[in-house]
Amino acid sequence: MSWLASFRTAARFTWTRVRRSWWLPAAAAGGLATGLVTVTQTVAETGAGVLQQAAQFLAFLQVGVMVLAGLAADPERDEDSAAVLWSWPVDKAALVLGKFAGTAPLALLAALGAVVPPAVRMAILARSAGLPWGYVLAEWGLLTLWIVSGALWAGVLGGALGLGLRGLPLFAAILATWLAGLVGPYVFQSLVRPFIPVAWLLQWTGSGMLPGDWQDVALAALAEDVPLFVAHRVLYLAAAGVVVVTLALAYRRGRWVKTRVRWGLRMTAAALVLLTLASSAGFVATLYAQADAARAELLHYARNGVASLYAGPEPDPAPPFAISRYELDVDARRAPEVVVHARLRLENRGREAVEDPVLTLRHVFTVTRLEVMAPGGDAVRWSQEGDVIRIQDLVLPPRGAATVALSYRGRVDQWLLPFEYPPVRTAGMTIAPPPMRGAQVGPASLSLPPSYGWYPLPGAVTLARVLATRADPDGGGQEVWWFGEGPDRTSAGAIRWAGVAAPRPPYVPESLRASFQVTVRHAGRYPVLSNLQTVERPWGPVTVMRGTTAFLELVGGHLVQANDSSAEIWYSPEDLGSRDDALRWARDLVEAYRWVGRTVRPRVVTLPPGRGDAHWVHLDPDTGTVIERGSNILVPQQVAQAVLYGRREVAGDAEGCLLAVLADVVGASSGRTPAGPPFPTPGGDAPTAPGAGGAPPQGPCENLPDGPRYEEVQRWLLGTPRSEVTARLSRLREMAAQRPLTAADLREVLGR
Repeated sequence: MSWLASFRTAARFTWTRVRRSWWLPAAAAGGLATGLVTVTQTVAETGAGVLQQAAQFLAFLQVGVMVLAGLAADPERDEDSAAVLWSWPVDKAALVLGKFAGTAPLALLAALGAVVPPAVRMAILARSAGLPWGYVLAEWGLLTLWIVSGALWAGVLGGALGLGLRGLPLFAAILATWLAGLVGPYVFQSLVRPFIPVAWLLQWTGSGMLPGDWQDVALAALAEDVPLFVAHRVLYLAAAGVVVVTLALAYRRGRWVKTRVRWGLRMTAAALVLLTLASSAGFVATLYAQADAARAELLHYARNGVASLYAGPEPDPAPPFAISRYELDVDARRAPEVVVHARLRLENRGREAVEDPVLTLRHVFTVTRLEVMAPGGDAVRWSQEGDVIRIQDLVLPPRGAATVALSYRGRVDQWLLPFEYPPVRTAGMTIAPPPMRGAQVGPASLSLPPSYGWYPLPGAVTLARVLATRADPDGGGQEVWWFGEGPDRTSAGAIRWAGVAAPRPPYVPESLRASFQVTVRHAGRYPVLSNLQTVERPWGPVTVMRGTTAFLELVGGHLVQANDSSAEIWYSPEDLGSRDDALRWARDLVEAYRWVGRTVRPRVVTLPPGRGDAHWVHLDPDTGTVIERGSNILVPQQVAQAVLYGRREVAGDAEGCLLAVLADVVGASSGRTPAGPPFPTPGGDAPTAPGAGGAPPQGPCENLPDGPRYEEVQRWLLGTPRSEVTARLSRLREMAAQRPLTAADLREVLGR
């Protein structure tokens, strides 16, 4: 009998036993149950979230497949007498490979049952969001690869154990092996404490490297991590092949395979081992490169000193000059490299001359040219060290100005270590430092916040700093570091300084307001947006932006635009909830600006969090733009605060009183629950407030000795003609830009 005939005979014999037993329906039922549990337990509204839950519940599918494969592979379990099969004139390799081939349908059928319900859920979510079928097929392909590779790996391990064990020892070995794959990686991580999350590699299911389903991450936001995911699953497919071929060569029975077949199996085993090693090496190398880039960034800023985690940051000095106009030409077509040609107008608005002005530009950029268009500009020299560009021999006289043109280039591919460095053990487990994506320019997305210092900032700005604490809460143990990066935001999300700490008063962020003319050249794979008022041709390949603001942010990704006449809404098409949030925020912005006499058409951009669970919000009071990433909320109080007080926090009870009333009015107009006391009931002057005796709640208005009270300000807002209220609120807003408001200011506008 030829070797192939032997293999086919063994496979057919095993398959006949499998399909005649209860194992086959059990595999289908178990797989379908796993899939149904996945879709009923997930809270995901995106396909990537469903994938994470499917990967998480894959562990339960695997233990079931291991049991079924172990029972089916038992060489003595055969109602037609196992001795008959093993006495045939066939070699042992054909028998072993036939055993695995005959039991493979168990794993594949279980995988099919586990794939179908999540696939249906993915299709429903994608089609309801208007995504094309090509996108759905991509999600299905990754889901199928994930589940099938996990099921086959479990089937191979169960079959391998079944070849040598039976009865209670078989089940004990299956349980021990399954637990090793489930919790073993994290035990290893805790004991060895490697620099990268090796547990991701060793975890059979791979669910740990996927963002949680509650984050509603879009697959497009993870596009650059998909090769990492594929390498992980290919690793387990190749490892399964290694186990099968190795057992075929090493399983001890009386008959050896022919030399030619043995050579072929050995070459196959070698190829599979190389594929396994290559997948592992690529996976580890990618994670290590990302983590090492994050470590290099941390160590770079550690050279400037390591501060205590509990010590407040030292404020930066106020820049002695301003940049009144930016002309930026950004070339991002060769991502992650960025080439920028900038033209800046430096103005000295003070009474003293400014010598050797300093600009801040991230150290990853290399300045290739700097020219000064001013008398004596040819004699000007410049130097770049770290984040600082010093323009030597340039003097800006009082009320004087100069134009500086410079070109620079660099790779924007920032990775951060969001947890402690080095890794520390907490409660018996080790916190691995999975690298988190920061500023980046890539083929699938773009993120250039002002805190990254990607365009020249006036003065010396501390873009980032390193913070230290002790692993032991009592102050002992290993010292660990944290990476702190700007920008310095208000509680409303308005940026008041690109660095970690804004200068002390009398600095005001509005002093950095500048006119921007920005041209972005990109591949046109996704829209590129900003917080500037005008964005032309966001899909490129040449996007032009214009506007006036204090800080510039560029973003881009897998976004679509909602059709809304009152606002410009950009959102991830997979997450319809983010579109609804953006529409609510836009309504709040329109209403808040209307109360101070401004008509705006806000732009709201909501981005999925991507790798690292990044969440932040940037509300620009100059342009009425909101750029949000992750799962943030923006309440009417934050909107009203940014509109009234711009880029600073509320100062005093008088400002807090006005803010509380306006925020409730704005929230009520958009149908959102007021944050403060309710509106007066019809026919009554005082609000009905919860609490003992119906006493009105305490708040900032009640702390003003001579008033006004909350209900008084509320009656004035709602009972006075809108034009008059708008004029007076606009006046209060102008006063707040100069100094904090007082109770006397409120009483004056109320006519008291």
